[in-house]
Amino acid sequence: MPITAVELIPYRLPFVTPWQSVAGRWHERQGWLIRLTDRAGRCGYGDAAPLPSAGTETLEQTRRWLDRQHARLIGEAADQSWRKLPEATDCPAARCGLETALLDLQAKQRGVALYQLLGATTVQPVPLNAAIGRLDSRVTQRATAAVNAGFSILKLKLGLAPPETELAQLSALCRQLPDGIRLRLDANRAWPAGTARELIRQLNRLPIESLEEPLQQPDPDTLCTLQALADFDLALDESLPPYLGQPSQWAIPVNRLIIKPTCLGGLTPSLKLIQAAYRQGLNCVITSTLESSAGLWPLCHLAAAANALTAPAIHGLATAAWFARDIGHPPPISAGHAVLGTEPGTGFILE
Repeated sequence: MPITAVELIPYRLPFVTPWQSVAGRWHERQGWLIRLTDRAGRCGYGDAAPLPSAGTETLEQTRRWLDRQHARLIGEAADQSWRKLPEATDCPAARCGLETALLDLQAKQRGVALYQLLGATTVQPVPLNAAIGRLDSRVTQRATAAVNAGFSILKLKLGLAPPETELAQLSALCRQLPDGIRLRLDANRAWPAGTARELIRQLNRLPIESLEEPLQQPDPDTLCTLQALADFDLALDESLPPYLGQPSQWAIPVNRLIIKPTCLGGLTPSLKLIQAAYRQGLNCVITSTLESSAGLWPLCHLAAAANALTAPAIHGLATAAWFARDIGHPPPISAGHAVLGTEPGTGFILE
């Protein structure tokens, strides 16, 4: 069934409160919603949501890359267009959005859920962490709300205050957490090696589940030493791309990889990486780059497929509540789990 129309719909979504990390401070999220329509009137949706601070192209570069693909899509079948997609290593967010739209349309044409198209036959609800932002005066309130909503892993941004201040705040927060609740920390490459080493020693006393990107200069040997020191997983996120496609790809010095399809060029490249990492004994967590609901639906399907095909993980995809408004309803979350149905495609509906 050929594609008969291609549309790029710009969006601008404000945050309820600013999103802040070492990489910057954002008041809104911008991107392009891609809508592909076939002759039967079925629509496939994809979210091209670049975030240069995370390693993607710019918004304008996304648009130019997608414009170059426009002409060849018309009159071609979705599966043919998907097989012809260029790698687009310089424009991963654009490729991710277009690939997702093509996969969504294919799944609808075949009458299957996206996770089935990705290779999973049945899935369970996808466990998620709660993203509770930075350590500030309201962090305990946000943590309590997340625990009451059924989340067992709470993710915090670090590196925004002096290390000794954040350590004291973390310790105070942990004293108020119920048993069984753990913290997933992201430093966004905030610290020099000596600071990271001392903080990890202190963090070993707390209920920490993992720590992403502790080092300003992510030297492999230093990361390896820090991973041996830590009682929890260290994770590569921004520092992951240089390892990919190299002969030393699996000489990764930490136990965990953060998988961001928007930064890796799509769902299928991400799933291949997850499966390869699984064979090497590495853990993988799929994480949002603050996509719209159009982007979160396929990421949850990817997480469901990855959990079914490799090893179950708790993924970082519960970010929709940070938006004051959205372009559709995000995947429903119950007791800290994303719940996917069996309807064809991703489940996203444009509002």
